[in-house]
Amino acid sequence: MKSLTIKKLFQLHSWVGIITGILLFIVAFTGALAVFSKPYLSIWAASSEQHVASHVPAAKVEQLINQYAEKVPQEFRENIHVYMPEGYGYTRLVLLYESHEGDVNYDKETAYVYEFNSQTLALVNQYYGLASEYYQNRQSDIGQFIAHFHADLHLGRPIGLILTGFLGLTLMVSVITGLYIHRDMFKQLFTFRRNKSIDIVAGDSHKLFGIWGSIFHFVIGFTGAFLGLATVILLPAAAYVSFNGDQEKLIETFTAMPEPVISEQHQPTRIADVINHTTQLDAKAELLDLTIMAFNDQNAVVYARMLGGENFAPQILEYKGDGTLAKSMSSFGDIPGPAIKVLEWVFPLHFGSFGGIFVKTIWALLGLTTALIPLSGVMMWLAKRSRGQNPSLSATSYQRWNRFVIGTCGGIVLACFALFPAQIVLNQLVIDATQNSFFGPIFFGGWLFWLVVCVFPVSYQRLLKANILLVALCLSSVIPLKAVLQPGYLAQLLNANYLIVSVVDIVCFILACLALYWFKKLSLPVTSDTSAYTVTQGGSL
Repeated sequence: MKSLTIKKLFQLHSWVGIITGILLFIVAFTGALAVFSKPYLSIWAASSEQHVASHVPAAKVEQLINQYAEKVPQEFRENIHVYMPEGYGYTRLVLLYESHEGDVNYDKETAYVYEFNSQTLALVNQYYGLASEYYQNRQSDIGQFIAHFHADLHLGRPIGLILTGFLGLTLMVSVITGLYIHRDMFKQLFTFRRNKSIDIVAGDSHKLFGIWGSIFHFVIGFTGAFLGLATVILLPAAAYVSFNGDQEKLIETFTAMPEPVISEQHQPTRIADVINHTTQLDAKAELLDLTIMAFNDQNAVVYARMLGGENFAPQILEYKGDGTLAKSMSSFGDIPGPAIKVLEWVFPLHFGSFGGIFVKTIWALLGLTTALIPLSGVMMWLAKRSRGQNPSLSATSYQRWNRFVIGTCGGIVLACFALFPAQIVLNQLVIDATQNSFFGPIFFGGWLFWLVVCVFPVSYQRLLKANILLVALCLSSVIPLKAVLQPGYLAQLLNANYLIVSVVDIVCFILACLALYWFKKLSLPVTSDTSAYTVTQGGSL
């Protein structure tokens, strides 16, 4: 009975991995990059003209809010959003004056928007129109593009979110069944035979990554499933049960920012005092944005959204108009209970946004192992069925399937890293939000190109080497492109104000060197036999 149970679990583990393995690699690999999307890749992707400043003076922010409030009608002063240029979505200082009731030209939420250079605070862009259109069409970057792809594969709602949420569930199933069927591997936690055949190396990698990172993989699967399915399934279900299907009523009930009653009595709203107090409370936390309601009214309220520092999850600080702190609450509002705590932890646990660059780096490395586990599992499955006296896969089919794996998995890696040099060129040739229309064609075009290349009957070993070389070329072109296209770039490498930009550039160079190392380390087999692709004693494949 026990052996029968193990056999059934092994079959479940195998088929779940085979069916979803490639998609899991795609989502997990882009997730490892998405960990750095905010703020590091957003800051890196910003052009030199809008480079993110380390600090914007609070008094200057208040001055600009008051100055431009005089330029908009009174109804637009009741809801003001201030987005700080910290790289968590914005690389410019943005003031958005919003009327929820619209105006003479629009009957929906309408906004006046002013964008300022984060260093000089000079006005660089302005907008008037529907607020939803501004948010949808504002400038993006490669970090946000990859993060959105990780979230829903750019398929949108609900299809994309359901698919990624389902992949989170399959990852959880794979972790549980894998730990049970490979429980004997706990005796060999330090066994990794790197100088054996590629099948043995893939098998050891699959088991060791799965066991050592099992807790992480399960957490990523759970949080990924929740983030993917919450807005599509859980939110409508909660609205149906508690609010007769009214989702807007549900969101309004749990919103952390109820609007105050306007008194019509003038009192200056002390924005600078609010900003300075947030810094005093936690100097390591980032002030992401401010929401100002009933501006310059006696009943004015200011909500400051904070991330990082001493708090594990994002928090919202509520201030009175005179700059006095009223209360601190979670991003879900002032709601007690352990369930809210769990909800607060979902996003930070999934993206590692609770301990600075150190935690993000660990999350990215572990995320790569999450990607490699299904990939190595697919390799093991193919190899097992191509060997023996009666193989179910012929040598030709084995080559074809491996080319498909390299085309899909290697193609997504190539497409992601091709965006880095593309971003540098776009910053020089394309203005602001116009860049958004180029990311998709570059990303999906590069991926499709490599998939088409892998259709041709070329040895999959040669395709693997070519894939690694192309990735190395993309990464190694970052610094030379900047040196040619950005005057004074080499001097910026040593400038402390450009530290994040310099570190990302150097990391790209290091990754390019590693890719070239593996390109040279991989050697083609001397025979056409599928088992000839081995790791020699010297360490080459």
